Amino acid sequence: MGKILVTGGQGFIGGHIAKLTGGNSFDIKSGLDILDTDKLSGAVLDKSEIFHCAAKISVPESFQMPEEYYKTNVLGTRNVIEVAEKSASKIVFSSSAAVYGEANKKVDENAPLSPLSPYAENKKDGENLLRVAKTPSIALRYFNVYGPGQSAAYAGVITAFIVSALKDEDLKIFGDGKQVRDFVYVDDVARANIAAMNYQNDKFEVFNIGSGTEISINDLAEIIIRLTNSSSKIVHLEARQGDIIYSCADISKARTVLNWSAETKLEDGLRETIAYYKNKI
Repeated sequence: MGKILVTGGQGFIGGHIAKLTGGNSFDIKSGLDILDTDKLSGAVLDKSEIFHCAAKISVPESFQMPEEYYKTNVLGTRNVIEVAEKSASKIVFSSSAAVYGEANKKVDENAPLSPLSPYAENKKDGENLLRVAKTPSIALRYFNVYGPGQSAAYAGVITAFIVSALKDEDLKIFGDGKQVRDFVYVDDVARANIAAMNYQNDKFEVFNIGSGTEISINDLAEIIIRLTNSSSKIVHLEARQGDIIYSCADISKARTVLNWSAETKLEDGLRETIAYYKNKI
């Protein structure tokens, strides 16, 4: 791999990619904002490899702050693309399975897109910008990523459940808990990014990145209670705006083209994540 830049390189997924690749981080936590084109241009060298992970990521918050989300997630991505075009750099973009909206079966990359939130619409817009960019690019549509180090502010359901279970507090499920998800461990996602960067493509490509295995939120909660030996109870709250009922990946394309598939079984990944948060509580 060549000269590597990871936007959002101090975030959850970006941090794992930066650690695995040794790439330089360009992150708002260090005062490096993708909306600042001068700093961004200075960070991208000729023929760099750019892992673009910087984004605002909360679906509920995106309904409250749609303009802020558009600015960072769409205009920021446009800035990354413009800098990459000038330096002949390749981009691997962190997209999301949220672009698909509702489905009733595993989705492949040709499934229609029907985003249900401003956040999901942002990711679709980002992909469309890359589709017409004058530089090689790949969008990875992540399903539900989990693992050690996930942001406390925007914790995924697994992190939220684990923290509650370790404190013997109620596990709060929005809706009836019959929602189906596909959880993929963050180390596997980092590997997928490297596989995508190493793949030689001269046109825009999209890949689903998930485990290909589905589980209900109710079943997930019960597994976490068991693995943590917790006395927590499961409580159901009102469903949230923008929440999807069914989401699971068909990863055939990533397996065939990138020679990638998720290696971490859910319970193994949960044990690693539980061990991490045990030391934080």
